[in-house]
Formats: sequence, C-alpha cells, structure tokens
Amino acid sequence: AAFLAVTPLLAGPATLAAEPTLAEERAWQAAVARVESAVVRIEPLALSALTTAGEVRAGQGPSTGLVVAPGRVLTTEFAIPEDVADAIIVLADGGRRAGRVRGRDRSRGMVLLAVEDLPVAPPLEPAPRADLEPGQWAIAVGRGWSATQASVALGIVSATHRAWGKAIQTDAAVSPLNYGGPMIDISGRVIGVLAPLPADTAGMADGTELYDAGIGFAVPLEDLLAVLPRLDRGESLAPGILGIGYRGRDAINGTPLIATVQPGSPAARAGFEPGDRLVAIDGRPVTRIADARHAISPRYAGDTLTVEVERTMAGGSQASRVTLEATLAEKLPPWRRAILGLAAAGGQPPPDGGITIGWVLPDGPADQAGLRPGDAMITIQHGSIPVTPLAGPETLAGMLAGMSPGERVQIGYRRDAVESTVGLVTAAPPDEVPAAGLPAPAAGDDPLAGPLDAGRVVRLEAAELAEPTVAVLPPGTEPVGLLIWLSPPHGRVAESEAAEWKAAAVRHGVAVILPGSAEPATWSRSDIPTVLRSIAALNGQRRVDPARIGVAGAGAGAACAWLVAERLGPAVSGVALIESGLPRLATVAEAAPEREWWVLLGPGRTGEATLQFEADRSQLHKAGHAAGLLPDNAAANGPPTDLLCRWVSLLGIL
Repeated sequence: AAFLAVTPLLAGPATLAAEPTLAEERAWQAAVARVESAVVRIEPLALSALTTAGEVRAGQGPSTGLVVAPGRVLTTEFAIPEDVADAIIVLADGGRRAGRVRGRDRSRGMVLLAVEDLPVAPPLEPAPRADLEPGQWAIAVGRGWSATQASVALGIVSATHRAWGKAIQTDAAVSPLNYGGPMIDISGRVIGVLAPLPADTAGMADGTELYDAGIGFAVPLEDLLAVLPRLDRGESLAPGILGIGYRGRDAINGTPLIATVQPGSPAARAGFEPGDRLVAIDGRPVTRIADARHAISPRYAGDTLTVEVERTMAGGSQASRVTLEATLAEKLPPWRRAILGLAAAGGQPPPDGGITIGWVLPDGPADQAGLRPGDAMITIQHGSIPVTPLAGPETLAGMLAGMSPGERVQIGYRRDAVESTVGLVTAAPPDEVPAAGLPAPAAGDDPLAGPLDAGRVVRLEAAELAEPTVAVLPPGTEPVGLLIWLSPPHGRVAESEAAEWKAAAVRHGVAVILPGSAEPATWSRSDIPTVLRSIAALNGQRRVDPARIGVAGAGAGAACAWLVAERLGPAVSGVALIESGLPRLATVAEAAPEREWWVLLGPGRTGEATLQFEADRSQLHKAGHAAGLLPDNAAANGPPTDLLCRWVSLLGIL
C-alpha cells in the first residue's frame, strides 16, 4: 500500500484526484478506522520478550484482542493458554485494565475475557459468511507491536472453508502479534478473528508453524457471536467427537466407509456399525471423508448430528438407508486394543473368501480356541451385530477396534473344506515381545530368496535427499514390515553398518532404514524430513505393510525416534527406545483405533533408571498403549537386531 501511495505523487498534484490507487488507500484507511478503537493489546501478567529464531511459544509475549461487547474482549489461546486465567489489557491511549478469563472455545482456540471499566467501543458489523468469496480484500489489524498505533496488513481472502470449516484463509500477514485481532473487509465489516488454527493435513499441529508463510486463518465473527452468550456464562466449549474411524487412508478423498466404532463412543451408542457408509450429515450430502470432516469438525461437544448411512444387510445382497442420531462427546472412554492373537498370511486370499491364518500367538485367544495356521476365517459375530463376512484383514481389524479386551466373539472358519464355529474371548496385546512361535516370512518368488544372509543392502535415492540413505531389504515380493533405526548420532551411515541387520531382516521379513544424522554429534529436528523422504524412497522399491511400521533409536537417537513417530502419527504402530525412557517433553496421546502404539523401553537397570522406566510404562498403560521393558542385556553387543525385527513383524497382530 505504501508503494501505491507514493507512485502518483511523482506525477504531480494535478493527477492525484484521478489516481485510483489513492481511492483504494483511503478505503483501506476508512475500513481500519471503523474497527480500530475496538482493537486492544493483550499482555501476559509477566511479559517477556517475544522468542525469535523461529521458536514461537504461547503466552510468552504481547498479542491482540477485540472488544466484542461491553466489558468483553475476545482473544486467542495463544495469548491466554489453558493454564492462564488473567491478562493485562492495554488500550490505545495507554490505559491498562485487568482481564480475567470468562469462557473458552477450545475447538477454535478462542478465549473471552471479562474486563472492568473498559471504554465502550463502536459495535462491530460482521461480514456475512455467505457473502465471502476468494479474491476480495482482507485487512488484518493488530496491536501486538504497539498499543498506541494499530498495525495493518493487506491481502485477500484466499479460501472460505479452511480448518475443516472453522476458518477463513487469507494471504495477509498473520503472526502472534496480531492473533486475536480482526480481519476486515474493504467496508470495515469484521470477517473474523485472526487465530493460529492447525493445518493437520500438512502435518502442522498448532498453526503457529504457518507464521510468515502467506497462509493465515480467521475464525468467522458470525460463528463466534453465535456462541458468545455461552462463553459469557463461563462455558468451556470443546470439539465434538463422534468416535468412528474410516477404512481408507486418504483423509481427503477416501470413501466415507466406517472401519471402526470405538466402544462407549457416541457412534456406538447411536448404533453405527463397521461397514456403514456415510451418506448425509444434517441433510448435507457426504461423498468423501473430507465432506464428513467438514460437517463434524465445526460442531461442539453436546451438539446432536443426524446421520444417514447406507448399510449392507447380512449376506451382502442388498443395502438399506438407516438414519441415526448421535450427540457428540468431549472425550471418549479409555480405549485398549483387543486382539485374537493371530496374523493373516500373505499372498492371495482364500478362493472361497475369508482370511487365511498365517500365525497364531502361543497361548493367545486363537491358540486356546484351537485355531491353527492355514485355517480360513470366514465370519465374525459380536454382541448384537449380525454375523459379518470377513472380506479381509481390514474387516477383522475394524471389528476388533470396536471391542474391548475380555469380550466374547464367534469365529466361523474353514479347515480342510469343513466349516466350523468357535467362540473365544479377546485379549489385550502383549507388552513384551514373545521369544518363540513367531510367524515365518514368505519368500515369494524373488530369485534372490535363500539363506539368512540373502538380504540386500541398498541406497535409497530421491531428488529431495541430499545423500542416499542406507537400507536393508529382505528377499521376496510380499509387503514387508518396516523398521526405522536411529543409532547414536555419528553422521553418515556406512553400508557396512547394515550388514549386521541382514539376518534379522530376512528371518522376520522386515525392511530396515538406517538414516544418518546431519551433524556427527547430535540428532536434530532438521533430520526428520530426511527420514520421511527415505520412507517414500523405500516405497518405490518395495511395498510396505502399513500395519507394521516401527521406529526405534538408541541413546540420543531414542529421543529423535520419538519425534519421528510423533511426526508420522497414525502411520506408526510402535516405538522402541533403547537405553532411554520417554523424552522429557514427550506428550503421550490417548490410544484410539486410528493411533495406538506398542512401546518398548529400556533396557532396564537397577535403581533410579528402572523406577523411571516403570513410571513411563504406567503412563503409557493409562493412555491405552501396550508398553514393555527390554531385557537388561538387550543392547550389550550392539543394536538388538533380532528383537527389534521380531517386534516389527508382530505390530500388525490381530
């Protein structure tokens, strides 16, 4: 805007009146003037300097707020985190007021503050959300830099339904200093309140990663005014959870086919079943997973949804439409995965349908019920759900995800062309890695299949990799489990280091990636993209079983392994931390059907270290994850290659 304003001055006063850029400049200034007195500065009670060098921390510096009603200011949870109840409000004239949290919208990261003796600001006019279109002017206003002078950033509306329907997107500069300030249109109407919302499809968990990226979000003022009375009553509005998981891994364009219904969830209470296909939510058609997420994500806990599903009747001959009503919950009951104690065989499914059993866990439910490798499971029945044909391992996994350990199921199976039924009781996954009775990998038709040293050491190359990564591939063509091993940092990994992994990789049918650290003495977050690119490069050479991906590390590599697992999220099924417990700042998310880890810790030692491992194990168990302690001598002679590859081979246990 400054450049546009200076250009006509060079042409002389006679041209000023006709110059259109001056008219635009005056319109921008008039729009800002319309809301400026409602924009205030927010300071934490103990104000510290803003962190620089790319590290942005909530509650550590000044931000912005917007007066939305007499004595009421909206700001963001970035300015007022969950553990903070008070803040200082600084007015344009330098006056200071005390603000106290009145209510929170935790779904959108907004906070309502009550402020005494707050001067009356002119009423705000919300820009109707229905009128917003990409390409129209968007002006971001803040007071983080200075309480006495508002900062202004100019851009356009670049999208109208981002953050799964919660936000308007803009390319105007949005930063921690103007979070909580208004984004207005060219008339001065308030489009929304600027906020750091997560971009989860891009792997960004809190939204501050987009700082200075040309992507900013504003929560529509219309939406906030609709819940303002609830916030003013002191409510804390939480995101609403339905409790379903989808069969497809494409979170955008995948078919909205339900794979899992979490026990005790709103979906379970409403009567949703695995295999249901979402058709409409509150009358809005649903054709892909993104449609469902756009319909559910903006809703709050306590809201009721009317959902139409298409359900295939028993026998699979016809489908019917079923209408269900579910009241969304704030939290789901603790979940622990239920298993039968078996693994599906690789290769082609049985010609008559079902799942061929490839391996049975010794003393597990399937073993105790008499099921054996080679049996073909053809049906499952649980509770009031009708007998369900088992089309493949995904169907069985979806059914098990809707159960808890200790529930009884009926399995129909075929052995030597004779069909039978057996009852068994589901169990929790094992904490420790069993030492015997493990599944044997299929060699497939790879001409290199042979003795245990037949594994191949390869270099994974990709345009995005500055240096190829070393990996070990077992023989065969079947999908393999994947282990990502982060050794103590020492820079580039030599191919000779991969040799010790070959026998274990072949024995258990597991591929092993051995990334090197960029710095010889330390792992850092900058190494994580290299790990992710190496996985993509491996997929170009060998198919990976998505149910059997584990990340392991030793020493300093253990902390990086945890960070890699957090970055991969639901794609990872297990994390092993050798000579280490949980990282000091680790966040243990509650287990859910779409995210459940088998964690190994240790090896344990006597004294304080063992006590810490036990405390970490207890924390993981409370969150619903399987957690085992490694034996004392697990890493005595280098990396425990056989134990870790054995562990990865079991990650997909059903």
